[in-house]
Amino acid sequence: MEEHLYQQFYEIENTHWWFTARRAILISYLRRRAGNLRLKLLDIGCGTGAILAEASRYFEAYGMDSSAQAIALCIKRGVTNLYVGTLREYPASGKFDVITLLDVIEHIDDDLDVLRQVYARLNEGGHVLITVPAYQWLWSAHDEVNHHKRRYTRSRLGVVVNKAGFHVEHLSYFNMMLFPLAAIRRGLARLTGSREAEDFKVPVAPLNALLRGIFRMEQHLLPYVTLPFGLSVVCWATKSRS
Repeated sequence: MEEHLYQQFYEIENTHWWFTARRAILISYLRRRAGNLRLKLLDIGCGTGAILAEASRYFEAYGMDSSAQAIALCIKRGVTNLYVGTLREYPASGKFDVITLLDVIEHIDDDLDVLRQVYARLNEGGHVLITVPAYQWLWSAHDEVNHHKRRYTRSRLGVVVNKAGFHVEHLSYFNMMLFPLAAIRRGLARLTGSREAEDFKVPVAPLNALLRGIFRMEQHLLPYVTLPFGLSVVCWATKSRS
């Protein structure tokens, strides 16, 4: 991801509808799937730490990111237990009950390799939570600015998670209700040749609140159902006990 985006995200994460609704959805998902135990959690690619800060209320939470700027913004936010670098470089003693990869593996050339590294870092019976952007045909300037390598279908994500050795327990699309609007918007951008990536400009307050409310409606639905389509894919998978 381009470095200037970290500062931009830090400035809007507590107001922009996508960040605030997504954070509420994923924290709720984590708590319902993992239980309200003080499990040891590692957020890989933690960015500027908005989700990590919230996760720290319920888990013994750690964060890591390859960007020193991102980690500096985590510290500014008041987040602790941070590491700058890659999972392969993380201290060998580090093992976790839950590892999250929230919009991370689409940035990595070899997604299978990083998932195998995650598998090795989990305790037996541990869990991984993964989110990725959906559908290659939705590719846009937003993906290019964020240095994405690919977008996923539900089945494509399931295949690579299974290959890494995990047992998939839940695999679904999400952000379903806003999918038609986004698909139309990106289709129009292709027709007009628009290259501007404005996904992360905060809309005017009434529209921002409306979009947040629509997206957040999935908060109490997602942990229990498989949604048929959406702008993202979510996967909860478990490391089998020996």
